[in-house]
Amino acid sequence: MALKRSILGFFLKIIIGISLIWLGAAVSCVLYQTLPQIPWMEKEPAVFMGGFVAYLLIHFLLYKPVFSHVLAHELTHALAAVMMGGKVSSLEASDKGGNTVVNKSHVFICLAPYVFPFYTAVTLLFYLVAAEPHRIYFIALMGFTYAFHLVLTIYSLSHHQPDLQEGGVVFSLIFILTGNLIIFLLLVCLICPTVLPWSQAFYQTSQWVFSLARIFWAWAVPNLSRLRGHAS
Repeated sequence: MALKRSILGFFLKIIIGISLIWLGAAVSCVLYQTLPQIPWMEKEPAVFMGGFVAYLLIHFLLYKPVFSHVLAHELTHALAAVMMGGKVSSLEASDKGGNTVVNKSHVFICLAPYVFPFYTAVTLLFYLVAAEPHRIYFIALMGFTYAFHLVLTIYSLSHHQPDLQEGGVVFSLIFILTGNLIIFLLLVCLICPTVLPWSQAFYQTSQWVFSLARIFWAWAVPNLSRLRGHAS
């Protein structure tokens, strides 16, 4: 019975992994089309990029806020565990690393910190309740915290991460990459709603999913036929 579950889990992971690659490719196509259309010199995009660049300068020239990253990482583990119906026994964070003890193990719980930009999400909550004249400051802070998330996620992945072992390194990296592409697409929708509204982002992504399927099918059919011909 355990062997059957293991085999089933293996093939399920392959199917999910391929689906994530497909979705990530579709999101990448939408971003490729959208980014050149963004008016980067207009207020909101310029302020967001200003915050983004400001963090990069601080990180590479002045100070790497590792403790803040570890704290966000462990809090996201805890939040993901609670969302999955688990309980958190303890949470520790320091400059040298952290640890969150939960009563269940799951790929989503392990990988959530590498996808979910914790401080950007907190900033977004303040943005949503802020008065219109003050929202621009939170857009700058979103750019700052999003750069923080990206840079320190890459930094942490460059070191040994036991979190990746739960789903396997290859699957975990696919999950992380696709998840971050989706988050970035959502941020583009938030910052530039006139360029890419939410509904349009969903529509274009779904269209690219089907377009990529047709491209793959058009490539696969003649190649499979050729392979059968060689085999016979």
